Amino acid sequence: MTSPGPVTFGLLLPSRELAMYPPHDGDPRRLVAWAVRAEELGFDVAWIGDSLLAKPRAEPLSVLAAVAAATERIDLGTAVLLASMRSAEQLAQQAATVDALSGGRLILGVGAGPPGAEVNTDFDLVGADYGRRGTRMMEIVHRARELWRAEGTPAQQRLQPVCVSEGGPRLWLGGSGPRGLERAGRHFDGWFPTAPAVDAFADQLATVRSHAADAGRDPASIAAAAYLTVNIGEPDTAAAEVAEHAMLYYGVQIEVLRRIMGTKSGTADDIAAWLQSYIDAGCQHICIRLASPNVDIQLGRLVEILPALRR
Repeated sequence: MTSPGPVTFGLLLPSRELAMYPPHDGDPRRLVAWAVRAEELGFDVAWIGDSLLAKPRAEPLSVLAAVAAATERIDLGTAVLLASMRSAEQLAQQAATVDALSGGRLILGVGAGPPGAEVNTDFDLVGADYGRRGTRMMEIVHRARELWRAEGTPAQQRLQPVCVSEGGPRLWLGGSGPRGLERAGRHFDGWFPTAPAVDAFADQLATVRSHAADAGRDPASIAAAAYLTVNIGEPDTAAAEVAEHAMLYYGVQIEVLRRIMGTKSGTADDIAAWLQSYIDAGCQHICIRLASPNVDIQLGRLVEILPALRR
């Protein structure tokens, strides 16, 4: 299946990488500068990830508030935010604030959270129930939408600021398990998996859209996205950097990571062909993470291959 319109591209801001690689300071001002650069280079979305101490980094909505003030056009997104580690009311207010600051450019990507002891510990730190994280995420999403829509609520009691986006920011769901596919189709504006294999992505997208049809929704209204990791360069060097990135970021060998996340290293032609395969499978938006300590070099190589993919 071919994507019905021009594909869009997002850059994942290297919030985790700033803590992984020297000088290990996690300086969020550099993330704002990269977002401004991404806008100048024609990217459609600046994305940022979320974790507490499992994978230390800057808090995403705080960074996006600064990005909103420094940019004019580019959309801003969380890839993905662990909603069930937050209260519904506070998250709704934070998201509404970023949406208002950006003039309606926020995409709130959310996920239940991956399995793992480190993530479980993060939930414990904030007093959240790791075992109910998927169910709690949906409760928070529904409550946030109630607050954003404020149906029947007197004006003086409405959440402030009011979202620029009617009914609240766009909500995308990360995840590709059976429950996640059903939830994406029935309740979300977009589906946003890590997509380890293009054939599985195509099959799962069909499942998401089938669930949407069953729920009486227009299947085509759900944005189909993918979160993909790349390193562009001489094959041996690129492969070594991706392997190092996997170990620093997740503490696993690259062969393990490739089974759960779409990851590719190689020449510009190799990467372009790989990204094109997702577009041909129906992907409408690709969020790209650059697996390298040299983000600026990788960014320069990436922008050279995007014009052909956009066509």
